[in-house]
Amino acid sequence: MNEEDVNVSLLRSAYAEWSSSKAANPQCWMELMADDAKLRSLTDGAPELSFTARRTSKGEIKAYLDDLLRDWEMVHAHMGEYLAQGDRVVVLGDVAWRNRATGKIAETRKVDVWRFRDGKAIGYEEFFDTAGAIAAATPDAAAGPAGVDPAVQARE
Repeated sequence: MNEEDVNVSLLRSAYAEWSSSKAANPQCWMELMADDAKLRSLTDGAPELSFTARRTSKGEIKAYLDDLLRDWEMVHAHMGEYLAQGDRVVVLGDVAWRNRATGKIAETRKVDVWRFRDGKAIGYEEFFDTAGAIAAATPDAAAGPAGVDPAVQARE
């Protein structure tokens, strides 16, 4: 296999594990990462999505995954298109995540851009509907904690 085919194969395996486990196995990503891997998200650490802050090492990327899974629950992830050229692979698909605090679901088209060196990921950038994700992470104005109606909360 050439370098492009190897990189696509690595990603297909990781995305398949991530999807089938409903994000229960973040180790599938950690095995791909070089120690100096960098992660960048379109929301770049927006307050509602603070886990998306830039990360500059494998350890920081582990923290990103921990924070993602603390705040969100995967509904589905179907990443089915892989476009490779040189050391880069672009992956396209559809994902849905439920915010644990609000119960709202963010469903979006997703584009991930990967860069590899010697069979390890050294760069990852993600693009998705940021407005939809922020809306899902934001409690309704009339709701109390975790989306609970204040009238219901007062009776508890």
